[in-house]
Amino acid sequence: MRDIGKNIRAARVRRGLTQDELAERLHVSRQTVSNYETGRSRPDVEMLLSAAEQLEVDVQVLLYGEPLRPERQREIRCLLMEGAALLALGAGIFLLRRWAGRLLKRAFTVAPLLLTQSVAVPVFYMLLGWVLLRACGVFLGAKPLERRRARPLRRAVLVFLAVWAALEAPVAAWNVGQTVHTLLRGPGSSLEWNFSLPRWWDRAVIWQLSVVSRFPAVFVPFGAALWSTRPERKGENPQNP
Repeated sequence: MRDIGKNIRAARVRRGLTQDELAERLHVSRQTVSNYETGRSRPDVEMLLSAAEQLEVDVQVLLYGEPLRPERQREIRCLLMEGAALLALGAGIFLLRRWAGRLLKRAFTVAPLLLTQSVAVPVFYMLLGWVLLRACGVFLGAKPLERRRARPLRRAVLVFLAVWAALEAPVAAWNVGQTVHTLLRGPGSSLEWNFSLPRWWDRAVIWQLSVVSRFPAVFVPFGAALWSTRPERKGENPQNP
């Protein structure tokens, strides 16, 4: 109830009234309305009921503010869940790096470290970009792009990520196999099978690892782009140009 003044002002602005117009309807001076809105004074119960009638809102809105819309409630829940997932992933990467460092000293294998760096880190930064845009949507009113603009951008981002994943997939699979083999067979053991990739593929994988190691935040815009081009849910109003 401490925000009654702010709630009156918000309701007045939504109604499209000036302070003078509201004061005339309530049969008080403009300064009285200004005092209500700034918190210098509070309306009594009779005045509060009259203000609610003139502003065409429930008196509960003036007392406690506009209730959260279902869409906003859903966005806040999603933000909290995704933020928790981001924190969990960040903590997992930190623990995996420490474990991979110990395994490197004990078993002389870099496979877990490479796997963490090449897979978990990009996912973390893409999720960070997604969560940042979600937070902008919740607190600043940011909205996804209109469908006409979103489709080509989303396709471009998905194609890039698919190519990135395809180039990384065989190396990631080998690192998983090497990690499991080391854990089962002990230090110094290595997979009995090996594979070779074309030189251009090797160079592409080395470039990928270099990018992730030096500029991991480059994946933040990709996560942000995926949020800003996400398909509309049922119940959401399409954005017209």
